[in-house]
Amino acid sequence: MEKRKYRRSIWTYVSLLLLAFAVAGAINKYLISGEHAFGVSPDVPWGALISGYVFFAVAATGTGLVGSLGHVFRIRKFEVLSKRALLASILLLLAAFIVLAVELSNPFKMVYLLLSPNLSSPILWMGVFYGFYLVLLFGEFFFTMKNNHKAATGIAYVSLIVKLSAIINLGRVFGFTTTRSFWDGYYYPAYMVVSAVVSGAAVLTMIHYLSGKESPGSFSQNPQGKDLARTLSQILAGGLLVFALFQAIKVGTSLGSGNQAVAQAAQALISGPMAVPFWLMEVLVGIVAPLLILYRSKFSSPGLSFWAGILTMLGLLFSRLDFVYAGQVVPLQLTDAAAKAVHVFNAYAPTWSEWSLIIGAVGLIILVFDYAESKLSLDSHH
Repeated sequence: MEKRKYRRSIWTYVSLLLLAFAVAGAINKYLISGEHAFGVSPDVPWGALISGYVFFAVAATGTGLVGSLGHVFRIRKFEVLSKRALLASILLLLAAFIVLAVELSNPFKMVYLLLSPNLSSPILWMGVFYGFYLVLLFGEFFFTMKNNHKAATGIAYVSLIVKLSAIINLGRVFGFTTTRSFWDGYYYPAYMVVSAVVSGAAVLTMIHYLSGKESPGSFSQNPQGKDLARTLSQILAGGLLVFALFQAIKVGTSLGSGNQAVAQAAQALISGPMAVPFWLMEVLVGIVAPLLILYRSKFSSPGLSFWAGILTMLGLLFSRLDFVYAGQVVPLQLTDAAAKAVHVFNAYAPTWSEWSLIIGAVGLIILVFDYAESKLSLDSHH
């Protein structure tokens, strides 16, 4: 195999700064502030790191789903993305596990979960499915790098079933939490699948653009590459429209719900403590702005699609924060009569330490991906 020298780029230094921020947050958590470093409480036990885990895990699944259009569904134009899609999925899923391990404080809790399993628990199956998915990703990436496409394709078929099971089960983790009425039901398994496609299209749109910018004359710069960029942009736009429809239906039906806990949670989302991140970041930045960029460019500008992808991922991060908090914003002890009389919400705001760990995970992904781009041959030739 050809030996390549690692070429430092602007992304190297950006990622190192993000990682330094994460180190500062970890020091504050483990050596200075302890449990007070995070904004969670008995009333809101799941905070930004759970949201971060969902963000990275869903993005990993979605990148794999969109990437499987090449290996599994034999759409030839997507095959050139195979290696980068697999690598991105691996890094995103590892970031999800790292963030979750920090949230648990003691990673040995994961071992205890495996040694004393509750087979009816969606949380157990979340670990099983995503753990198996990570193993499959490594195997598929290895055989793809070795150009053993028969073995890689065989793994890809199994991986497709596992990743779909994983993302649906992730929705069940929230949907089967009956004490949190806003999450309860079958909405979130479907929501996870739709948002995974949006995430995957956004991630691959960014990767496709950057790979062409770093390697002038590469596939992404020729007519076939531009056609792929256009297709990814159309998938992103279509996914965003479906995602917006899902969110509108969820909020609308929740506001009209006879269950006051559900109605109050939706009210908190649109006009309460989550109103600014919901309308500004989730709706305007994450849905409206990307759609305007994509439609105004007629899906023909890879550079503008790249920025639409960034805005989409930023909006999705706040969407994860919003839905995790929305399920806990109404006190469990609040009766329907009390809910009608006064709006009482549990308070929560992510601390800088929580933000630092999520941002640091992004930095780790950028650093390793940048290193792999320099050291490995990630271009596929047909």
